Amino acid sequence: MKFINNAHWLTLIKKEWKTKVWWWEADPVLFWTVIILILLGVIMVFSSSMTTAIYSYGDIFYFLKRHLFGLLLAFLCFIIFSFFPLLLVRSLSRSLLLLSLLLLVLVFVPRLGIEAGGSRRWLDFFLFQFQPSELAKLSVIIYMADALVAYPERSQDLLFGVVPFFLVVGCMGVLILIEPDLSTTVFLFLITFVMLFLGGRKISHILLALVALLPLALFLILGRGNNYWLARIRAFFDPWSDPLGKGFHTIQSLIALGSGGIFGCGLGESRQKFFFLPDRHTDFIYAIVGEELGFIGASAVVFLFGILLWRSWKIAYQSEDEFQSLLVLGIASAILIQAIINMGAVLNLIPVTGVTLPLVSYGSSSLVMTMIELGMIFQVAGHNKRKE
Repeated sequence: MKFINNAHWLTLIKKEWKTKVWWWEADPVLFWTVIILILLGVIMVFSSSMTTAIYSYGDIFYFLKRHLFGLLLAFLCFIIFSFFPLLLVRSLSRSLLLLSLLLLVLVFVPRLGIEAGGSRRWLDFFLFQFQPSELAKLSVIIYMADALVAYPERSQDLLFGVVPFFLVVGCMGVLILIEPDLSTTVFLFLITFVMLFLGGRKISHILLALVALLPLALFLILGRGNNYWLARIRAFFDPWSDPLGKGFHTIQSLIALGSGGIFGCGLGESRQKFFFLPDRHTDFIYAIVGEELGFIGASAVVFLFGILLWRSWKIAYQSEDEFQSLLVLGIASAILIQAIINMGAVLNLIPVTGVTLPLVSYGSSSLVMTMIELGMIFQVAGHNKRKE
């Protein structure tokens, strides 16, 4: 798209604000679904993190306060992007992609990049820490939504309609893989396949790309002497083969879910959070939900994400703008894929990945980026409402 000057930017922003439709008016069902998930997240972050907070920091509210601060920042970003014109977002798609690549490179710069748990995934901006891979996910969706709509004549072309997207995502994937972060790399390629399908690319071309990438994926997991990822695959099939090592997370997660039964052991009454289940307020918070709220509570979370997908799909279907429609579908698919990956790992349906549960898990970077994405969805919903 052509560059939009500053005066035009301000005009568009003023127009968006003057014709604003509040979120609970744009789509009440989606709005209250998001609010319920956020409130559930606040409660479960506090419940699951209190033991670690007391033991490590001497403050039972340590993680809760940081989560609330991240939530405040997330709501601020949500409000901004609810009224920040998507035409401007589209015009900045390539710049946003380049910024994501730059930030992914800066992760490896000493003093800027933070190493934790053997990985370099965060940047230290003094007041807060940011995970560039979260921005990379959104930038890929925006870029692909723009490019797929801008060049419809390439929809039936494998070389120019499919391959370029995998080259772009591949560059990001290599940087993220070096961190190392296999789960986010897989996520980026999954959302690329979804966006290509939604963008009208031939299924045969998408399957051909999948077949071409499969040997590379197997080499990365099984080859290169990378015992870490291979151990996770083995732990997935038989966690009891290494109960105190790679299988420990899975075993403790299943114990938590089994202990919850149908109705749960009660809010705040989890036993697994007493240093049995690792990452209980981040990657495995869904296990604590299942333990304290039972099968009913765990099923309710699945139901809420189902509503989020349904309402987003309806918003996209009602939109008359092809870019906005594809953007909403891409964002909703990304949120759902991330939720499925997280819950699948907790239930031992897929290997442990290290992916958080959107809107529920502790983690400011994921929370902020998810709220930015939802802000864009609500903006499209507002456009639809004004047309009605």
